[in-house]
Amino acid sequence: GNHTWDHPQLSKLTDAQMIESVQSTSAEIEKVTGTKTNLFRPPYGEISDNQINILNKLGYRSIGWTIDTLDWNGTSGNEILSRVNKGLVPGGIVLQHNFRVPGKLDGTIEALPKMIDNLRSQGYEFVTIPALLEK
Repeated sequence: GNHTWDHPQLSKLTDAQMIESVQSTSAEIEKVTGTKTNLFRPPYGEISDNQINILNKLGYRSIGWTIDTLDWNGTSGNEILSRVNKGLVPGGIVLQHNFRVPGKLDGTIEALPKMIDNLRSQGYEFVTIPALLEK
C-alpha cells in the first residue's frame, strides 16, 4: 500500500499536493513491484473526510488501524504485547513499524513472535488487507 513518499502531515498540504504525493508514490510502487496499489494509509493516521473523498474518487481506499503498538518510540516488548491483548477485535489491524533507528524497534523484534503465537493460539489468522476487506 501507499503511505506517501515523505510522510507529510496531510492537513498541511493542498488537495493538489496530496494528490501528487499519493499518485507519484503509487507510480513508483508499481514501477518497482509491478503491482498497482489502491490502498492508502495516511501518515500519522490523520486524514480529513474531504481528503478521503478525494482519494476515493481516485480509486484509493484509506486504511487505518485498531491497535497502535507505539513501537516507533522504543516501546518494550511486554508493553507492545499488552497493547495488542487489550485491543484485540476480530478484523483488527495492528500497527507496527519497520525503520533503521538503532534500538527503537527492539521491543517489536522481541514481541512479534510471541504476538503471532498468542494470536494464533486464540484462533486469529493473519491476512492481507485486501483479504480483510473482502470479508
